[in-house]
Amino acid sequence: MFTTVLLVLVCAAIGAYIRYEARESRRPWLVTVVLAAVFLVLTFLKPPGQELLAILWGAAGGLAAGSLLCGLTACFRR
Repeated sequence: MFTTVLLVLVCAAIGAYIRYEARESRRPWLVTVVLAAVFLVLTFLKPPGQELLAILWGAAGGLAAGSLLCGLTACFRR
């Protein structure tokens, strides 16, 4: 349980960093959309009992959440 939470938090920090680095591009929100799409694909295509896909699902969810939070804070800081 602790390792899962740690994995999601580390991935959220990585997702926020990816979004932060994309701030100078023309479409920084596209990073968040792509990460969220990967998360949704893994959500709907993950068969029950597949632990590797569950780990990837948690990592993709962390990346998407971190990217979303970074995007929201950048939007409200301006």
